[in-house]
Amino acid sequence: MKKSIYFSVVLMGIIIGSSNFANAQGGVAVNVSGLPPDSSALFDISSINKGVLIPRMTTAQRNAIVNPAEALQIYNTDCKVYNYNAGTPANPDWVTINSSNTLIAGVSIVASPLGAICSGTPVTFTATPSNGINAPSYQWKINGVNAGTNSATFIASNLNNGDVVYCVLTSSEACVTGSPATSNSITMLVNIVPTITGTTPAGFCTGSAVTLGASANLGTINWYADSTGGSSLSSGASFTVSGLNQTTTYYVDATANGCTTASRTAVAATFYPNNPGQPGSITGLTALNRNDTATYSISALPNTAYYGWTVTLGTITSGQGTPSITVTWGDSSGTGSVSVAANNPCGRSASQSEPVYLGTQIFSYTGSAQTFTVPTVASSITIAAYGAQGANGGGLGGLAVGTLAVTPGSQLYVYVGGQSNFNGGGQGGNSSYNGGDETDVRQGGTGYGNWVIVAGGGGGGMNGYVGGAGGGGNACANGAGGGGGNSNSSYAGAGGVGTCNGGGGAGYSTSGWSGGGGGGGLTGGGGGSTSGGYGGNNGGTGSQGIGGNYGYNGTCGAEGAGGGGGYYGGGGSSSGYCAAGAGGGGSSWASASMTNTSFTGGVQSGTGQVIFTW
Repeated sequence: MKKSIYFSVVLMGIIIGSSNFANAQGGVAVNVSGLPPDSSALFDISSINKGVLIPRMTTAQRNAIVNPAEALQIYNTDCKVYNYNAGTPANPDWVTINSSNTLIAGVSIVASPLGAICSGTPVTFTATPSNGINAPSYQWKINGVNAGTNSATFIASNLNNGDVVYCVLTSSEACVTGSPATSNSITMLVNIVPTITGTTPAGFCTGSAVTLGASANLGTINWYADSTGGSSLSSGASFTVSGLNQTTTYYVDATANGCTTASRTAVAATFYPNNPGQPGSITGLTALNRNDTATYSISALPNTAYYGWTVTLGTITSGQGTPSITVTWGDSSGTGSVSVAANNPCGRSASQSEPVYLGTQIFSYTGSAQTFTVPTVASSITIAAYGAQGANGGGLGGLAVGTLAVTPGSQLYVYVGGQSNFNGGGQGGNSSYNGGDETDVRQGGTGYGNWVIVAGGGGGGMNGYVGGAGGGGNACANGAGGGGGNSNSSYAGAGGVGTCNGGGGAGYSTSGWSGGGGGGGLTGGGGGSTSGGYGGNNGGTGSQGIGGNYGYNGTCGAEGAGGGGGYYGGGGSSSGYCAAGAGGGGSSWASASMTNTSFTGGVQSGTGQVIFTW
């Protein structure tokens, strides 16, 4: 301790003494020769057997210096090197003075493949650190944005033209300078790979040429016979072939700036041997509400390139050209239609059509039962049922109207009357004199017990001289009957209207002709009558829903007409002398489940009809 103090005192004395000298000379010299300091030096130390020691400290101690001055020097005992601050007091940058012990961080990168690439081509980048840097960490960057993982290699597949790729290396060494280090940059030259779309033609018939087409966003379009390999058959946006008699597929690609589409696109030339056949039945809802949307379809047909759909009262919203379309129906009630025809280059088929009922549907005579599915939002349906007129100018059919509560999706059964004894009309002497059928609607089943409304049919006419008979029962029978007939001149009169518990009275006659049959009532049809001495037997009384048949032969063999169908059919008329009275009309009726009912006799000519409105 005493020696250290002594040395310091001596040194201070030398420095002080020298300082006095330095003050005179402009510098300070420390030596044993007594020479003044060099004129260029502020502090000149010379010795032949001593050195100078600057502060020695660890890296941690160095980093703990507060606001180190720029150019401040220390000896780093951890790394055995001299450091100086190349930064500022606020932001030190400790740089190692050139030393064999110094590790300098550095990194360089290369790319494979080199040079221009096609878009989508994977590129592998490899980083190589400077010698002596072990186990560094890597951060790859594309345009300054972090990419990849901490690895010496980085594979990028979606590079764009002009992208700049580089790597930042961070060393984990304790004694290293220049970390983190940034590599050289590689600017990418990326050419676009063309995209191509094939245009499939409508097809061709035997002996005709067909032109295939394609479009590309850039480059040259090439046509091939195979999906891979083979020479190009032609170049350009179109390729025409002829002499084919079967469906043939060709392939197309595009090339630009050395880049070719990844795979060839198939373009088929479809062969059609003949015209397409007519489409089968159309499947889809035919009773809908206004503004409903529904799907309609047919089974796919061979030899068909295009399905041409048309609709009325609606708009096709999707599927045109295919076997299935979606239609949004309009805001108008009425009967629309949906139709379809099959097409190919050889021709067009006949159309298939289907009526579509929007808020209303009309049923006409078919000779068989018809069904109706209640639309999805309908809770009630108004029914107007018209009975059929009797044959040979017979009585007009009755009208029954009412409102029925319904369940969406349920079914109603519709029986529309004609003049062929399909639905309760009485049989005449031959079919020319048949009574008109009743028309009815049934709910929950097809038996008579399922009736909800009945419109009576008119009685059959006779020989052109006598009109149809009178209508059926009165309000006691829950409705009016079928149409009344008109007499002709002095020939037989029409049958009477039915009463509460029986058929209408016989028609009167003049000049000796027989009277017409009575109208149907609640419990039975009226019988026919005779008059003037020429009459025969009465016609048979009708049973529930069935008109009475014709009467027996009279003097001239002219046979009576059949009674009209209804809730109870009217009786047939008797025969008379050459011309006889017509059959009685049937009565109309509605069940207690119907509301807002009304009945009118003698309104419908020809066959019957049913109109649903919702």
